[in-house]
Amino acid sequence: MTRSRIRRLHIAGADFVCSVRASTSAAAPGGVVFSAYATGHRLRLHFTGSPGQGRLAGDAGLDHGSLRTADGRWINLHRPAVMRALVLAGLARAGAAGAAAELDGWRVLDAATLPDAEPDAP
Repeated sequence: MTRSRIRRLHIAGADFVCSVRASTSAAAPGGVVFSAYATGHRLRLHFTGSPGQGRLAGDAGLDHGSLRTADGRWINLHRPAVMRALVLAGLARAGAAGAAAELDGWRVLDAATLPDAEPDAP
């Protein structure tokens, strides 16, 4: 299992520990899991690769923690600004369930206000 170093970020008044790892689910195609934990919050976002929909994640030949959206945009989940945007959007989407939310990462990504686009990835 590929796992990045953890990153500590202060978001929405809480100290979050964030990480990115390869999905271990045998039931789904390759994917990536973004996790963020703080006191009273547990957020896990699953990004499952879906080449037919133009969404790539995990073992789709990408660098660890990279996503490709249907519109061709590349997202690096290791960027602190991206992590912050995902946590804020995830907490808003989880609402009252935010204490222990496991969400579809693509839906959260669609709702997130991401930082400026990065240069083209590989």
